[in-house]
This record gives sequence, structure tokens and C-alpha cells, in this order.
Amino acid sequence: MTLGRYEVGPRVGGGGMAHVYVGRGVTDDGREELVALKVIRDEYGRDARHLRMFSDEAKILARLSHPNVIRTLEYGITRDHRFIAMELLAGRTLADLWDALVERGGRLSYRLGAWICAQVAAGLHAAHELTDEHGGPLSVIHRDVNPWNVFLTYAGEVKLIDFGLAKARVRRERSVDGLVKGKLAYLAPEQLRTGPIDRRVDIYALGTTLWEVGTLTRLFKRDTDVATLLAIREAHVPDPREVVSDYPDALHAVVDRALRRDREERHPDADALRRELDAFVLASDGDMRRELTLLLGELFRGEGAQHSSWRREAVSLRPLATMPPPPVPVPIASTHLLSATNATELDDADVELVLDEP
Repeated sequence: MTLGRYEVGPRVGGGGMAHVYVGRGVTDDGREELVALKVIRDEYGRDARHLRMFSDEAKILARLSHPNVIRTLEYGITRDHRFIAMELLAGRTLADLWDALVERGGRLSYRLGAWICAQVAAGLHAAHELTDEHGGPLSVIHRDVNPWNVFLTYAGEVKLIDFGLAKARVRRERSVDGLVKGKLAYLAPEQLRTGPIDRRVDIYALGTTLWEVGTLTRLFKRDTDVATLLAIREAHVPDPREVVSDYPDALHAVVDRALRRDREERHPDADALRRELDAFVLASDGDMRRELTLLLGELFRGEGAQHSSWRREAVSLRPLATMPPPPVPVPIASTHLLSATNATELDDADVELVLDEP
């Protein structure tokens, strides 16, 4: 099967609206390349609303060029399919890392968790600041910042992914009255009320993620959707220093500001949040990218062989001179796995479409 100039290889992921495949194509200068092909699912392929949402995502991503946002190569339409070609990443999501740590009885170092969230904040700020061809603001809001949409590569990169629910002035598909988009447990309190929302809902969602990766416990997630909504509406944020005894005061100050119920008291933009997180990380020495690479290598030994397998399948077992080698997991001492107590695994069954959105 081919899509435009790409030969479609194995399926490697996907979500509610699209599947993701490995694709093999040729660049303008004749080099062979492997890409990720996000293809709208067949059941939505003739639905006007989902088609507009998909093309809107492509338009937003086409304007984004930032090292902490997944890179988009092109948007394609064939007779039967629509697809977005993106850079092919080898790694795991932050949610995967969380679950692996819980399974091993470990946790992230506070500095590494803060560094990961700082990279996400940098990518978010780039999205929030996007402009149109005339320099006018596009007012992009991601609306789905959570551990499942933070991708960690085996090379130690952090990428914000999945802008399928993003809100922007350029969008043709507006939200249906009566719907809020995004994982339920990462909504900001104002998303449960009438009135406009802005980029600060993303800051709140990232603050929730930051609180959770530091404690490896859920902040607002409850046993039922109704209970989760009530927790979000109440917006009571336990002091993480009471959840984890050695939680740093300096990091608490950052997360406390990001999670203020009143959005006027939060960081004014994602760059302000990034700067505070960077200050915390840089307070002591260490190569965070290397630390992430080593941690992923320890937790996901053997993943390099799996990625190599689907790369070979994508190119019909023909080697590509330009193909980067698969990551080699590095055996290291367990000092990279800090011990954790009362940690909980993530549940990715959060409701994705609920309540009212202005």
C-alpha cells in the first residue's frame, strides 16, 4: 500500500481518531527516509467533522518548528485516505516511563522530572506564540497536555505530540457545544465553567503532570468520572512535600504557582514556567539528556531490537544507507532508579470528551 510518495509499513501506534504506521519515502534530493504516517481511521474517513479536525491539526503542525514539538513533513490526501507525515521517533511516552518506574519500585529524580516538563513548556510556548502569514496570533491551545502526549526518545529528546484537540483561530472545526476536549484528569477548573479559556489551561495541565511525575500518584483522577470532575472543580492540590518526604521546596514553589485555581495567579505563559523549572534544574550539575537516555536504556532493554525489526519491515528488509542505527540500551547501575513508595500506575482510560466548553 502507498500513500502519496510513501510506502506504508507496519502499524506502530495510534489513538482515537488515527492509526500510525512506519512509512518509507524518498526526499527531494533522492535520499530514502523513514517517517511516521498518521492516517485517519476508516470509520472517520467520510465524516466531515473528523476530516476537518484532522486537516486543522495538520495546518497547526505545519507552522510549528521547534525541537520540543514533533516535526511535521507534509499533509497528504489520496482518493481513500488522508495522512500526516511526521518525523519517526524511537522511544516511549512519559506515561510508559511512569508505569515502568512503578513496576520496578522506582521514581524519577526531581531534577529529571522538572527538566522533562521544562522541555514540554518550551514546546508549548512555541505553539502558543504561533502567528499566521500576516503576523497575527493564532491563539493555539493544545488542550491535551498529559503524560501520554509527552514523547521521550532513546536519544534523550523530549517531544510534545498530538495536536489533534488543539484549539486555534485557524481551525475550521469548532468545538461542539456541550463538549470539553482533553483527558478528564488534566482539565483546568475554568474548563468546567462557562467563559473563554486561554493558554493557561495548558499551564495547569502541565502543572498537573509535573505534580504527578514528582510523586508518581494521580492528582485529580478518582474512581469515577463524576468524582474526578468534583476534584477538579474543588481544585484542592495536596502539598507534594506531604506526599513525598524529600520533595524540594524550590520545586514545590513552581508547581504550586502552575496549579493555582485562579488562572491570574498562574505563570502568565509557558516560557515563564520553563524559566522557573530551568532555574531549579540548573541549581546543581548534571546532564539531563544523558540521564534520560540512561534511564530509558535501563528500563526498556531490548526495545532497540524491536524498533530495528519494524524498521527492517518498513523497508522490505533492504538496508538504507541513511537509516540511523537503533538505540543501544546501556546497562547501568540501579542508582538511576530512585526508590518510591505509594506510587500508582497510570490509567489511560480517562474520558476524552465531556462537559461544556465555551
